[in-house]
Amino acid sequence: MNMLKQEWKRLLNNKILLVSTIVIMFIPILYGGVFLKSVWDPYGKTSELPVAVVNEDQAANYEGQELDVGNELVKELKKNNDLGWNFLDAKTANKGLKDGKYYMVITIPKDFSKNASTVLDATPKKNESFL
Repeated sequence: MNMLKQEWKRLLNNKILLVSTIVIMFIPILYGGVFLKSVWDPYGKTSELPVAVVNEDQAANYEGQELDVGNELVKELKKNNDLGWNFLDAKTANKGLKDGKYYMVITIPKDFSKNASTVLDATPKKNESFL
């Protein structure tokens, strides 16, 4: 026990050793703080994630009415703030993707509404993934 008291006395009397010990003790605290900040809210800033949307869809006729699923989808995406939606033409979107301006490009194909109009048919046409 006497030896432990002597070590504490030596530590408290030597300012360089005391400061070094305190700094070394704060390194894990600083590291933990920086790490926690980076993973605390991973979905908090997805609205700043730039995503390009290209609507190439052409309206289709369904039972005498115009069906425009692509424009309806774009209208709903404009109300949505989950991602940073940018509505562009294909050339601008692809250039932005190459330049790193956009994280991804979502392209709504030309036949999106036409294929959607076959949903009640005996053999409906599949709308392919448009990512």
